[in-house]
Amino acid sequence: MRKIDLVSIHDLFFKDFGFKFIESLMLFEKDFPHGKQVIFVHYTDYSDQSFLEYNLGVRIDKVEMIIHKFLPTLKDYAERSITMIQTLNKIGKKLPKRFTIENDWELSEAIMKTESFFVTDGFKWLDEMINPLNLERAFVEQRNNSFKTQNFVYNAFRATALCKIYNPKDYPEVRKSFLMQIREKDMTPFTLASFLQFLDYLDNLD
Repeated sequence: MRKIDLVSIHDLFFKDFGFKFIESLMLFEKDFPHGKQVIFVHYTDYSDQSFLEYNLGVRIDKVEMIIHKFLPTLKDYAERSITMIQTLNKIGKKLPKRFTIENDWELSEAIMKTESFFVTDGFKWLDEMINPLNLERAFVEQRNNSFKTQNFVYNAFRATALCKIYNPKDYPEVRKSFLMQIREKDMTPFTLASFLQFLDYLDNLD
């Protein structure tokens, strides 16, 4: 099954909840005044089995446009970057991170379980996370846990920006915590300098 065929199976379901399919990016998205919700459908087909994976994401426009002033990014990436992406197993805790598919019956069952998950948990999570205060809280609650190294810098930038903009009373503590972690993780001089410039920008942001 081609990925576009799988996506078309979901099309009416997600449209009923206000999402539209963006074929060039292979994702469903729903716009809000201050950002968007996105649903990624990843289908990888091999000769003996296939893998089906879904990721849910939320973008806060103001945060993304600020952090990419200080991070090395590809052209136009700031226009489409996602503030937080999460897998199914981290939200409802009833489904695997990805489904292993060996036949049409397993594919149908995976699609049915996934659509049921969205009705009970997925859309609720997306609606909660489009609230910047909830998103900020989710980032900050993880700040003392071990992020994957390749994601830590982006998470630090995003969490600090969210806190400064939407929860400024906690900003000094969050600022201090992430700066300390970046120094402890022995990041490159460029990363540290970028983060310090970023903090200086936030410190003077009204």
